[in-house]
Amino acid sequence: MRQFLKRGSFTIFLLALFELGGFILIPGFQLKNYAGALDQNAYINLISSNFGSQITVPSLFALGLGPYMTALIVWQVITTVDDKTTSRMSQKVSGYWQKGITFVLAALQALAMAKLFLRYRPKTLGFDDGTFFWFIFTVLLAGAMLIVWLADVNKDLGVGGVSIFIIPGLVKNLPTVLDSGLKKPLNFSIIGWIIVAIIVILFVYITVFVNEGEYRIPVERIGVNSFLTDSYIPIKVLVSGAMPFMFALSLFSIPLLVVSNLNVNAKLSKIISLLFSYHTWQGIVSYGLIIIVLSYLFAFVNFQPNIIAKSLKESGDYIFNLAPGKETEKYLTGQVNIMSFVGTIYILLIALAPLVVGLYFPIVTNFSFLFGSLFILITILDGISQEIRALIYKYRYRIF
Repeated sequence: MRQFLKRGSFTIFLLALFELGGFILIPGFQLKNYAGALDQNAYINLISSNFGSQITVPSLFALGLGPYMTALIVWQVITTVDDKTTSRMSQKVSGYWQKGITFVLAALQALAMAKLFLRYRPKTLGFDDGTFFWFIFTVLLAGAMLIVWLADVNKDLGVGGVSIFIIPGLVKNLPTVLDSGLKKPLNFSIIGWIIVAIIVILFVYITVFVNEGEYRIPVERIGVNSFLTDSYIPIKVLVSGAMPFMFALSLFSIPLLVVSNLNVNAKLSKIISLLFSYHTWQGIVSYGLIIIVLSYLFAFVNFQPNIIAKSLKESGDYIFNLAPGKETEKYLTGQVNIMSFVGTIYILLIALAPLVVGLYFPIVTNFSFLFGSLFILITILDGISQEIRALIYKYRYRIF
């Protein structure tokens, strides 16, 4: 318990630093102009809060965890595709590659955001716009890499790893998401808010239940007596986790952002607006297709059948009635597909049902984003709670 309190206190300290960095504006920008930015653009800040960023505020930590989280996912995909090469790498070399990918992604995002922030007409401190652009770029890139360092330090010395830095932004945005997610304020009576509270409680209860669900594949271990305990490979019902929600919002908004910033002809602009709107059937279908693709993609990022099959073969363990190697990998792939199908249906229900109802009762639309934010929060807290339990039991364990 003492070790847990020590690590927990250190994490709180790092979270305070992370929040402080969000209030340190880039020189040339004035705080009073952006103090209410989080309330002025709820949808944009909903997207950015999923990655612990504040893209409407020109601060040191404006990029948030987006580049690092994307880099970690890219690296997981690389390890799946080429596990022979990556498995031979030391943890240090692997870390260098992850940081390198993060740096490239952060640089690309910093270029776009520096251009955006110049539109705010800051005081350029005597520099021309070109020079000040590169100054903004450097500050944003430095802030992004500083966040990477904070996250890595927390993984080693704190609790919750990288994901805990997303929690403050999500929690802060929950009331705004419900009240004005798509600029449709909710005007409920007291009874209406009580009904909303009941719906939220039911949603949290059901999601926690589904999130804890898993399919267990028994594993036979050579030379190990399994009379007292059974070995198994767990595949969660929500095997893709919260990643589909986190990335679907960003991907869905990209076409509209491109159209609004480029000179696109009216006909094409109308088609894109139709296909990428939360208020049309076409847009809802497009959003659903993005979620389906991401759900299956992240399912195989989180659960890698080829690596697990290889590990079983090397250790001598096996799944009953299956040959080690390719046959085991094929079986595991099939099980992941089945669990992904079940999990994706639940995710689609959460994301699309409020949008469909919102076509007829617009006030319901905001619940899609509220449920999405709560879903992300639940999965993150579940992972943190498991880490905390493991940390506590670690120091209670005695051999004799």
